[in-house]
Amino acid sequence: MQIAIIGAGNVGRALGQGFARLGHGLIYGVRDPKAEKYAEPPVPSARVATVADAGAAGEVVVLATPWAGTESAVTALGDLGGKPLLDATNPIGPGFALTAGHTDSGGEQVARWATGARVVKVFNTIGADNMSAPDYGPNRAFMPVAGDDEAACAVAVGLADGLGFEATRIGGLAKARLTEPLAMLWIGLAMSSKDRRVAFGLLRR
Repeated sequence: MQIAIIGAGNVGRALGQGFARLGHGLIYGVRDPKAEKYAEPPVPSARVATVADAGAAGEVVVLATPWAGTESAVTALGDLGGKPLLDATNPIGPGFALTAGHTDSGGEQVARWATGARVVKVFNTIGADNMSAPDYGPNRAFMPVAGDDEAACAVAVGLADGLGFEATRIGGLAKARLTEPLAMLWIGLAMSSKDRRVAFGLLRR
């Protein structure tokens, strides 16, 4: 599968490393692909292009931008023609606080900004350190998946499972109102314990 990752920061790079190990093709979409820092691609097998070109080339698009640049990145993608847009962002603003919650979400805002996209909230509840290798011995890190389109959610679940997560669809995109605060809980735990290797698990009996 050809995956376009929009944003080449810590999350984008970590997800790319994991997807590359699974044999997926990668193209990174960035504002200035000719910038010196992209002389070497974020992942050796990847190529770097503009946001619009990456979106056009990918079968699936993963949004991994800082929140401040998310709206402009989504706008730059143009019409995605029904492709899955997997939103790994969190709406964190000044004071390191969520700018939306309970009555709206970053995921729903992305869906309003996007054109021709089937938006799924995923890869947002755990830090980049765990993205490419969520290995916790006999257990797997929990990864909630929220989206309105069943087929797009299935793509997200398949990719997350492939990386090693226990991916679970939790409902429609409005459930991002719950997963984004969960991301803040993970950040708080990581900061208070000074250990970014922590993860949430899902227990069943």
